[in-house]
Amino acid sequence: MSEAQRIETLAADWLARRDSGAWTDTDQQQLDAWITASIAHRVAWLRLSSAWERGDRLGALRTPAIPIPAPTPAPAPQPQAARPAPRLSRFSLQRIAAGVLVAVAGTAWFGWQYMQEEQGQQYATAVGARQSVALSDGSKLTLNTATQVRTAVNDSGRKVWLDAGEAYFDIAHDKKRPFVVIAGDRRITVLGTRFLVRRQGEQVNVTVEEGRVQIASAQPDAKSAEPTVLTRNQAAVTHADNVLVMSKAPKQVDDELSWREGKLVFDQTTLADAAAQFNRYNTRQLVIADPVVAQVRIGGSFDANNMSGFVALLKQGFGLAAHERGNEIRISN
Repeated sequence: MSEAQRIETLAADWLARRDSGAWTDTDQQQLDAWITASIAHRVAWLRLSSAWERGDRLGALRTPAIPIPAPTPAPAPQPQAARPAPRLSRFSLQRIAAGVLVAVAGTAWFGWQYMQEEQGQQYATAVGARQSVALSDGSKLTLNTATQVRTAVNDSGRKVWLDAGEAYFDIAHDKKRPFVVIAGDRRITVLGTRFLVRRQGEQVNVTVEEGRVQIASAQPDAKSAEPTVLTRNQAAVTHADNVLVMSKAPKQVDDELSWREGKLVFDQTTLADAAAQFNRYNTRQLVIADPVVAQVRIGGSFDANNMSGFVALLKQGFGLAAHERGNEIRISN
């Protein structure tokens, strides 16, 4: 089962539980938390619940009245206690949800399918999560924490939109169909290579592990500088019309890609920068208010999701204090 199918199944399960008649405030809180956990959850829930509601309305409009034959006179029956209407099982409700999606094809579901054809498949990861995506052309994507992408790979071309976050691309060579990544106002074109793209608002970072990529404006009529070409172990930082290119040692590139194994590798990194990296992967946030502490330099390999372990090492190795308040951990002398 793919990740998209798993999310669809969970959304159907939530919908069935909500309409089962035994819904509580706690259930609603848990559902709200699940929906807000990622954009993929939210999209699946909105699509499925919309189809369900439309199916209910269509069923009410289209169900014909059943004629009731005149009864044959008979002795009046003894009064009996009214029996409650049987409640559908969770499994039955899920089957109905699937049936609703089929029944309303051409309305809500048709509209979604049309959007998928126009915009491509969508993928998203929650904070601290990673996901591998295999494309039909043989290319592979690895999505980092809090990342959103759209893909459109077909006979006419290969394109990915990086709407937020960071992704590693391992692109299958196809000379007839260059692979294009749109990140903000940048268009990154490759034939076959391995590279990393990170988008922070309008700033785009590109690091090439193998091969070569071309960075240009995503606007066809933009009057900007000539395209920038990066080769192995080169990186670029772009913002507006500015492009800064730098060379990196192979170990620096490897360290930058360590998140694919759930690691963060620091080499004489300031504590401020290390905290910013940890904050990308955790809902709890490190706060370094003291400018002196912020400039402390550290090194080593750390689990990206183990902030508690990292804070314990700061206390033991540097004698720093840690004070927790809500979702913040403040580090100080």
